[in-house]
Amino acid sequence: MPVMRCRLRAHAVEWHMAPAAHIDARHRSGFLELQRRCNNELCRHAALTRNTWLDRIEKTAAGLETLLPTLQQLAIFLRQLALAREHHTLLLSEGHSLPESDSGTAVVICFDENGVPWCTPLPVMGLGDPYVFSERLHDWWSAWLNMSPHMAPEWGLQQAWPATRKLCELIERNYNADDLSTGLGVLLGLENGISTDIWQRLGRNLRQRCDSAGVIFPDAGFFPVAETHARLQARHGLYLVEAASVHDALDTKRFFLASQQALEALDALWHTLAQKLPLTH
Repeated sequence: MPVMRCRLRAHAVEWHMAPAAHIDARHRSGFLELQRRCNNELCRHAALTRNTWLDRIEKTAAGLETLLPTLQQLAIFLRQLALAREHHTLLLSEGHSLPESDSGTAVVICFDENGVPWCTPLPVMGLGDPYVFSERLHDWWSAWLNMSPHMAPEWGLQQAWPATRKLCELIERNYNADDLSTGLGVLLGLENGISTDIWQRLGRNLRQRCDSAGVIFPDAGFFPVAETHARLQARHGLYLVEAASVHDALDTKRFFLASQQALEALDALWHTLAQKLPLTH
């Protein structure tokens, strides 16, 4: 069934993957229902579809000096996420997680601000390298710091605002939780949360601010990397969810509870960042 334009899906994502042919009818039906629920509840959560921070940026003329403290909080969150991805990769290498199933390739469909769908190309298999992501993140934030010498160079948890700290603590505690359902819920919820058009929107607006200020946009090529790695990690999470589902190892109640808690914490971060920006044009 084709995915049609729908404003209700603006800034959302959807995942579509068919279980492997050898999966029995009961487990096939169970996973497809689980995937539909993920698309409806996790991939259209307000943290994705109503990013109050980006909405505020797009509606105001806040300058770079006003935006930079909020951008620093994004960097702190991404730094914690990078550490969690590195830990997850280590756990996979040590055999601490379910193997991925042999289903077909999952396809991610993204929706723009008008609800128009588009598909982003991803490698057929595999994950992004979390160490490469960490390096590119560091280069990106260093480029902004070099342009803004008044900003404090530190960007660890000591500089985190309460909402940022709460989200980072949730990631540290539950992204790789011993309980499989909880860990997968947090992983899939957060990675879907940043698999949208957030990077394109943010990049466009930051570039406009730099042009207005007459300075070079210090992107360091990071946003395309961040976008691709989030979608690779989200797809990986979906494969793991499928494997857990068909092996009757997924507690759906704990899975969705963990996902919702993670997305609520992400949404709280966006609200906090938005509140730091002026309301007027």
